[in-house]
Amino acid sequence: MATVKARKRKKGTVYCAEVRVKGHPGLSQTFDRQSDAMRWAEDTEKALRNGGYVGNAPPDDMLFDDALNKYLSETSNKKAESTHSRELYQSRSLHYFSGRTLKEITPALAAQFREKRSAEVQPATVIKDLNLLSHIYTTAIREWGVETTNPVSIIRKPKTPPRRLRFLTSAEIVKLLEESKKGHRPNLYNFILLQLHTGMRPSEGAALTWRQIDFDGRIIDLQETKNDPRRVPLTVPAIETLADLVPTGGFDCKDYVFLPKDPKMTHRLRPNQYFRESFEAAVKRANIDDFHMHDLRHTAASYMIMNGVDLRTVADILGHKTISMTMRYTHLLDDHKLKAVDRIEVLGL
Repeated sequence: MATVKARKRKKGTVYCAEVRVKGHPGLSQTFDRQSDAMRWAEDTEKALRNGGYVGNAPPDDMLFDDALNKYLSETSNKKAESTHSRELYQSRSLHYFSGRTLKEITPALAAQFREKRSAEVQPATVIKDLNLLSHIYTTAIREWGVETTNPVSIIRKPKTPPRRLRFLTSAEIVKLLEESKKGHRPNLYNFILLQLHTGMRPSEGAALTWRQIDFDGRIIDLQETKNDPRRVPLTVPAIETLADLVPTGGFDCKDYVFLPKDPKMTHRLRPNQYFRESFEAAVKRANIDDFHMHDLRHTAASYMIMNGVDLRTVADILGHKTISMTMRYTHLLDDHKLKAVDRIEVLGL
């Protein structure tokens, strides 16, 4: 039987979950949130009734709950703050495997998890959950010495719909920049212009600090990114718009370019959220349909491609891990391909 009781303490209310199943010692654990306590109690009771392990795992195995906690505290917390925060949130869905050991989680069980999540969330989210589960196993095998197999490696992952590719026309760019000057964020115009001229991810641009900018070399040095560190070249207009933001009274190199000195935790974890409301309002005033902040990145990439920049260079500027991610823009090269073949149209005539 599983029960959850609220207990008041000096620092607030906590929730004590208790599980008692005949033939097993009683188990209890305390949580800050009632939902977490109920989930643990239900998962633990289910595991005990199904013959799973709760407590010490066999010496050559590891409890999944322990593996998850170890991964979050020793591996995930070394990643970028926003990535660690995302994986903490994602890990809640993996409580599906609570009470089992790593060896007990079979490909069939992982496939059941996939189907359950597919009924709840979009395919891209299911893939992220499976990737996190897979990375936990990879880390356990390579670094913790657990002799097991990765159940995710042989199961099918959901298919995702074709990625949208929306970029602004020249007229839309002018409209958006005009409307961005009317928002409640006074530097929204500078932010949008910088994104259009660099193709940075919105979170990279919003979290920019002064020490990352080399005004003489016209370079932004991005060390903490989704993939590998990279250096982003700056156009002259991009340098000028950044120069306009330099505080008259001087600044510390660690100061943010766009964010306030002491941003909210939400803006620290997801810097682009600082501009979200003002950006969406500007898009609406400009009468631009189906356009999101990340599409500024698509716009920059599309115009680079259409102006003859090669795919490898575009991939390096955008920070794409593989060239295949940049290949989505190749349809924009059709006009250039036609002009190329037009040069040999007289052959044999």
